[in-house]
Amino acid sequence: MSLARQRATGLASWALWSLRVGVESVGLVWLVVVLATIAVSKAASGVNAAAILSAGEALHTGTALWSLGFGGTVAMSSEDDGMLSLPLLGLTLVQVGWTWFCVRRAHPSRPAAGAAIVLAATVVAALACLTGPAGLDTWPAVVGIASLTGVIVAIQLMRAGHHWPPLTRWWDHRPHWLGPSLSLAYGATRALSLLSLLVVVAAVVNGAGRVSVLHDSLTGDGFVAMAGLILLQAGWVPTMMIWACSWLIGAGFSVGTGTVFAPDRVVAGPVPRLPLLGMLPSTPLSSVGLWLPLVVTAGAMVAAWRRRAVLNALRVRYALSAAGLAALLVAGGVGLLCLAASGSVGPNRMTAVGPLVFYTVILVFVEVGVGLASMAVLAHPYTRTWARGTLPESVLPAAYRRHDAREGAVDEEDNDEDNEEADEA
Repeated sequence: MSLARQRATGLASWALWSLRVGVESVGLVWLVVVLATIAVSKAASGVNAAAILSAGEALHTGTALWSLGFGGTVAMSSEDDGMLSLPLLGLTLVQVGWTWFCVRRAHPSRPAAGAAIVLAATVVAALACLTGPAGLDTWPAVVGIASLTGVIVAIQLMRAGHHWPPLTRWWDHRPHWLGPSLSLAYGATRALSLLSLLVVVAAVVNGAGRVSVLHDSLTGDGFVAMAGLILLQAGWVPTMMIWACSWLIGAGFSVGTGTVFAPDRVVAGPVPRLPLLGMLPSTPLSSVGLWLPLVVTAGAMVAAWRRRAVLNALRVRYALSAAGLAALLVAGGVGLLCLAASGSVGPNRMTAVGPLVFYTVILVFVEVGVGLASMAVLAHPYTRTWARGTLPESVLPAAYRRHDAREGAVDEEDNDEDNEEADEA
């Protein structure tokens, strides 16, 4: 086989693989959402004849719901009902995981193959949007799919050895404390995620009764309708996690203009009859709510303590720099997530739903930064040495006092020997 023929065969091979990845990663997720929407619509015909959608309307609705995971919006039944733009972040996470699996299985070995995968995914997303409602409400999903696929492809290409030269040169000359900073940011993020999950669990336990009543009022006795409503709300579970994080931080979140839900204050108003909103707190935590953000600081301190070996290898000023950058990274990441967890769920005052982004970012930086920085200083060997040399003996640990006593006894013996030698001389 000639060289040209081999090249043509190889080009056709990875081009087909790219097309397959685009169809599988985007088309399959879209198809599942559309089929689920049609199934719920058909099931609703047995419960409420007015709720049934035609096949075309169900297709439009399914595509619109699919686009919610990637920046699209859904128009309500009438103009007075407003728009639904609160992202289905659960669907976004599903798409990320599935795209990662498909791209990794394709093993793109060259940038051209990666570009073809992104192009194929973008084309499939555009074709999916053609089945949506008339207008431009769903088309932002094309940009979202392209960006998501591009990031995943870039990561896979870097893992395969195709690095971006400017980034590689910068990484080779990075500050030596950048690695510990990234480790601290990862640990603090894990701690914050765990605490937010605990808040969600507590909200579920506290609002289980209200959630059940709202759920039954919307689904009736239809199993498929119930399953569809559960799946729809599952798409907003990550959104609830981000709201819980904002609540735990102390900034809080709003469900409509003029409302706020925070540990120390609750200003409520009418909300949509979505079962998940039954978990909203009805009363503040009084004085306890003022101290609740300290839990975040404690979690950051634990994360820093678990990485004290890395921090102790740095000088104190570099350990503080690593802690500050880690807090900045965590605050920036939380800010982006808060923007992603904000949107509209109706007209007028319901266009402002989500965390209070600015206050959340500031408080995350302060609370996480104080926790990381304090542990970076307190657990550092230099701090312990300074404490042993300057603090009163009464506040030193018993082990240090015993060690200092032994050193003092040795010094006295040396002084006695020196005095004896001087007398003999």
